[in-house]
Amino acid sequence: MKNTLKLHLILLLAVGSILAACSKDDTTPGGGKDNGKDKVSTDNSLRNFSFATASNPSLGQNCTSIENGTTIYITVPEGVSLASLVPTFKVHEKATVIVGSTTVQSGSTSVDFSNTVTITVTAENGTKRYYTILAKNGDATVDSKVYSFMIEHEIPGVSVAISKDEEIVYTSAYGFADQLGSQRVTPDHMFRLASMSKQHTAIAIMTLMEQGKLKLTDKVFGKDGLLYNAFGDNMSSAWKAITVEQILSHTSGIETEAFFGACSAYSGKSQNERIATLLQKGTVKWTPGTIYEYNNSNFGILGKVVEDLSGKSFMKFLKEDVYGPAGITGIDCGVNDGPIKGEVMHYSQNSVNPYDNNVEAGVAAGGVVATATGLMQLMARIDYGTKVPDFLSKETLDKMYTQINAVDTDGDKAQYALGWRTGYSNYPDWKAFHGGTLAGVCPIWARSYDNVNGAILCNSRSYNKSIDSDLWHLLEDIQDHFR
Repeated sequence: MKNTLKLHLILLLAVGSILAACSKDDTTPGGGKDNGKDKVSTDNSLRNFSFATASNPSLGQNCTSIENGTTIYITVPEGVSLASLVPTFKVHEKATVIVGSTTVQSGSTSVDFSNTVTITVTAENGTKRYYTILAKNGDATVDSKVYSFMIEHEIPGVSVAISKDEEIVYTSAYGFADQLGSQRVTPDHMFRLASMSKQHTAIAIMTLMEQGKLKLTDKVFGKDGLLYNAFGDNMSSAWKAITVEQILSHTSGIETEAFFGACSAYSGKSQNERIATLLQKGTVKWTPGTIYEYNNSNFGILGKVVEDLSGKSFMKFLKEDVYGPAGITGIDCGVNDGPIKGEVMHYSQNSVNPYDNNVEAGVAAGGVVATATGLMQLMARIDYGTKVPDFLSKETLDKMYTQINAVDTDGDKAQYALGWRTGYSNYPDWKAFHGGTLAGVCPIWARSYDNVNGAILCNSRSYNKSIDSDLWHLLEDIQDHFR
């Protein structure tokens, strides 16, 4: 009897527990009841954005995206139209997704992605989040590396060009040329080159040499110098000893920076005024020809040499005497107060105005702008190739690319030629290359021994110390992809 009563009691308690549990609504995030009130979802996130072959048979492969906050990068194969693609994505079950005025369903709604697309995700509670979709045609393997670099270093826009055996095999543009206007970068956009301007100066000097207007052993200053008419003979003997070749190779011994960087004493001055002031107040620290020490003043001076000997402005000489006859386009000189027509906006990341640098006075040291494809057109003319004629002789190219016989300030062999870096063991495939550094500017281009060459141009520069090595490795990886 006692056992029967005990069993009945247990059954009653169990039933009561079940009824109590069933009296409570099953609540889930964004739905159900909580203390008698509906819990409304605030989830307006967009996840796992892609283009799947199941919804887009023309793709030939699934295309996944790389997300950077609310900016989503995605590449589809070359030849596939961006004008009608069906996206696949995940959102909360009670959220809505809209492009323009069209409600978009994952896996079924076609959208035109040929321009920048804004996707609005509205949560159940009415809050909205806006996503920017930047879809493009290209090589997904290459582009994923570029996207990762852009995200890591917060770069708004990038342009890439790769050539193989003097033919351009890949050009691609990423992100924004103008963030405020949401203008996308195209391969036709020019970027500031900063110190990659120096290679253009070296080409100009070597052209003048081949025209018989100078010798590399010519003195630059004093009564026997190329610039005597401009600056006279009133300067120390150290300045009078400097040759063209020493300036081209950064072995002039000049210590004072008169064109970029910490040169407030030269602020607001023209090219001529900077050189004149430099000759009176600047310092030649080393015996010319003995020590390599990189200095923008060297190439600021060479810009004046080009102009005086050619009788033309620096860029006019390059365009009319060098690049124009070779059919090279997309190379120009920048201006101080903003982008020229066809140039991207540049963005500093440390509150410094990227347009504070006087690129007009220092055009030969850091004021050239160019497209990545224009640089590859130029590379084909100075690469010893056979498909496209070089406009400099083999002997001149040998001189320009040969590593100088000098040591740097640490006593190590200088890794420089005439306007080009060379001899870097970390980049054994690169015969000659150069980068550049100004606020909002980060470029690299390289000529390789096997003639797989490339350029990457960026319209911002992070202050992460690894940015240059990351960029150089990126170019090396992309070159390897096309070998």
